[in-house]
Amino acid sequence: MTKTTENSQENQLRYYTLARQQVGDLLRSGLQLFRKNNNVTGEEQCRALLVKLAEDRFNLVVVGQFKRGKSSLMNAIIGRDLLPTGLLPLTSAITTLCFGPQEKVYIKRSDWVFEQEINFSELPEYVTEQGNPGNTKGVIEARVELPIPFLRRGLFFIDTPGIGSNRSENTATTYAFLPQSDAVIFVTSVEAPLSEPEEAFLRDVQLYARRLFVVVNKVDLLAEKEVDSVFDYIKTGVSRILGSSDIRIYPLSARLALESKLHSGNPNVGQNGLEILEADLEKFLAEEKSQLLLVSILDQLLRIVSDSVGALPSDNSLSDEDKGRLLELQSAAVALRDSILNDFKKLPEPFRKVPRLTKSEKSKAISPLQTPAITFKTRACPICAALGQLTFDFFAKYQSDLIEEDEVRKAFVKSKGFCKFHTWQFEQISSPKGISEGYVTWVEKVASDLRLASHLTPAQQRNYMDKILPDSENCLACRILREREAILINQYINYISTEEGKEYYRRSLGLCLPHLKKALETNLPGDVNEFLFNEQARHFEELSEDMHNYILKRDAIRRSLANDNEAGAWKYALIQLVGARDFKTNGDGY
Repeated sequence: MTKTTENSQENQLRYYTLARQQVGDLLRSGLQLFRKNNNVTGEEQCRALLVKLAEDRFNLVVVGQFKRGKSSLMNAIIGRDLLPTGLLPLTSAITTLCFGPQEKVYIKRSDWVFEQEINFSELPEYVTEQGNPGNTKGVIEARVELPIPFLRRGLFFIDTPGIGSNRSENTATTYAFLPQSDAVIFVTSVEAPLSEPEEAFLRDVQLYARRLFVVVNKVDLLAEKEVDSVFDYIKTGVSRILGSSDIRIYPLSARLALESKLHSGNPNVGQNGLEILEADLEKFLAEEKSQLLLVSILDQLLRIVSDSVGALPSDNSLSDEDKGRLLELQSAAVALRDSILNDFKKLPEPFRKVPRLTKSEKSKAISPLQTPAITFKTRACPICAALGQLTFDFFAKYQSDLIEEDEVRKAFVKSKGFCKFHTWQFEQISSPKGISEGYVTWVEKVASDLRLASHLTPAQQRNYMDKILPDSENCLACRILREREAILINQYINYISTEEGKEYYRRSLGLCLPHLKKALETNLPGDVNEFLFNEQARHFEELSEDMHNYILKRDAIRRSLANDNEAGAWKYALIQLVGARDFKTNGDGY
């Protein structure tokens, strides 16, 4: 592999990763919006798409009219006589082939909470009309796991019930599954090529399938002189229905193809037409599958959004704000889908600049919190104690807002997250999943910024780092604590300006030195200043006396004689000197 090829593949992977993350962000935004408006259907559908995106699940769905040989074709492609075939239709259940390290079969039933594992030999009892007439067993899906390379990397190869049989539920099941298809193999045959129901069905299929493979099965039933005319008739009909002559048709015999694979030396090897289809499928899965998966998920999200208003309860209506968010979601999904379809390299970079937060964005970035009342009975600095409680309340609420609110995440990125000190405080209270959901957008932003700065001069790169590194000026926690600290100090000063407040201050340890300094900056009356300095000096003298007594009693091996004040004097001394360690109002730490 050449260096150019390696770089191209690396770029494609990077573009896919970025696009996948952006699709995930849109799905989460939709899920949160539908949850807020009690749209249970929309919420569940968005969650299902998130699961699909997380699994990288790509649905390659085989569809067609009853008895066109869909199951036989799938057997031929995987080289196993696995799926039941015969004259009777399959029951109204989806059969899915996917990769697994061991061969297993699981049955999902409508009246069962857990999936049921069965033996391979039992599969016909659940997915055929003979074994399960009218689907009386309530089978929703039969999932077959196989260690086959074709099924690796998230490919789900899906067999659907044939349309047009005397079982109307079969047709209904297939139509209901069409929106979940990412690519479709449409199977017809030479027996009754492109019947009227098939034509109508093919028109419906193209509404959902952005990649369509058309297979003409059972060509072995035709006389040699009939092949060209039948094939031309089908190709003309397909081109007319799809509105394009650039449609490749794959004539083959699934029966002979399977025999070729099962019995080496069969004279039909190389003459059944399956090799061309398999080569095109492999090329498609290698080069287009990832891109088309994202496009398909966005298509499904847009359908959910367009149906969302009708899914709301009758007593609920979207607010103007939520209508705007719905339109923004729709617009963003269309823009991202168009970018992916156009070229991965032209994906929009959503976070190239970091403008300062507007006043509106600041209000959205900072969760509304009540300023806690000052606890006057605490031995430690009361301002420190109140701010410590505020810090805990802020992080407890902010972690959920950061996960659920798109606007909060955007503001978080613009503010460059928390400073170093508050980042690690946030880590102590949040969960790994909460941190991942809250920080992933900012991490993506930093990666984009670093890549943009890679071509700058060293001096420019050093300056650029100032734009990337978090700081206390923009730290949301620092900002809210600074604002509430000023409020608390004013409350405190007003209190100790009274006789009751002065009496309290004499019995307490008073303010720590940093908060005493800030209190003095509020231009206190001269008598209050003098009172604070004298009382604070007395507090430190008492702390010093308690610390001396503690040292003496420890040296004399009389630890039990130390009272609580003496035993805790060292800790209160530190608090009074520098403030409590549970918070900072300027905590960048760099």
